[in-house]
Amino acid sequence: MTTKPSAAQLEQAALFDADLAAWRDHPERAFDGWLAQHGFRPGTSVVYRAMWGKLLRWSAERGLPPLSWSAEQIGEFLDAQQLHKSHRYRYARLIERVFHHLSRLREGMHNPGSQAVRAHLAEGENDPTAFLLPGERDLLVARILGPAGAPAADAGAASPTQWKRARDAALLAVLLGGGLKVAEARALRTDVIADVFADSRPGRMALRMVRPDNGRAYTVPLFPLAHAPLRAWLALREASGTLGNLVFPAMPTGRPMHAASIYRRVEILLDEAGVLAGRSERASPQTLRNTCAAMHFEAGTAPAEVAQCLGMRDLESGWRLRAAYEAWQARAGLVRPASAVSG
Repeated sequence: MTTKPSAAQLEQAALFDADLAAWRDHPERAFDGWLAQHGFRPGTSVVYRAMWGKLLRWSAERGLPPLSWSAEQIGEFLDAQQLHKSHRYRYARLIERVFHHLSRLREGMHNPGSQAVRAHLAEGENDPTAFLLPGERDLLVARILGPAGAPAADAGAASPTQWKRARDAALLAVLLGGGLKVAEARALRTDVIADVFADSRPGRMALRMVRPDNGRAYTVPLFPLAHAPLRAWLALREASGTLGNLVFPAMPTGRPMHAASIYRRVEILLDEAGVLAGRSERASPQTLRNTCAAMHFEAGTAPAEVAQCLGMRDLESGWRLRAAYEAWQARAGLVRPASAVSG
């Protein structure tokens, strides 16, 4: 969560955001400027500052200059800290966000955080597959998706804040209601959205997708919870004169969203809905994708068909996900163990 930065914070941000030299010579102070520029809440800033300081100390002990890290070195650092998987992931995403910022200062600059995530170096030991509880889904619909689907009084006069809010809610709706991956949501185009009409009224919505690796076409049905917020966003998107054909651009100019931004926006909405407050497991876009699969299973959809709906490489993945869902249900106390039933 972020707050509006104060005048002193903005001044501090300006001092250490001029060039890469400030980051290399004074990485701690430059990081403080980055925190001030983004207006993080005090508690969040304290945590991020401690994380960044720990990385710098580890780097100095090994004689590694600031900002010179490779993805492998980021993996070594995470291993050295003996962190829980969710904390490893948070570190990697923080590094990714900092280097995304630095890439604006020098084009083509590498991003070891992104590379570490893609190489699965931030994962550590695999945690059990997680899903949202039914009550957590209800919170998302009631507090985020439901209000987002209400028609706007004047979509053409939407402020930048309203524009982003509608986009983020629709993005959450598609991740939960369609089970898309972050990369798929980033690249989603308006021309792949299909609205199937029934009795001359809007019926179900679906996405016509193609796997980039093998060119296989498949259809992603959207659960009804995603319909209203997505339609509301598409109407506002068009009325606002948004350029390009991306469904979820970063700005009305049509520029694509950064992956780290999607993770952050989803986290903000989950927190706002009250989902994160009582969870012991991390909630992320992958959790939303898993939960979409769970809704399919609950609707009686066969595992092989769920694999097709989610665009999985092989149909066996649907069975593995079904087994993971049943194991999660048992851990969460949502089903009685077979021994208890038979007894």
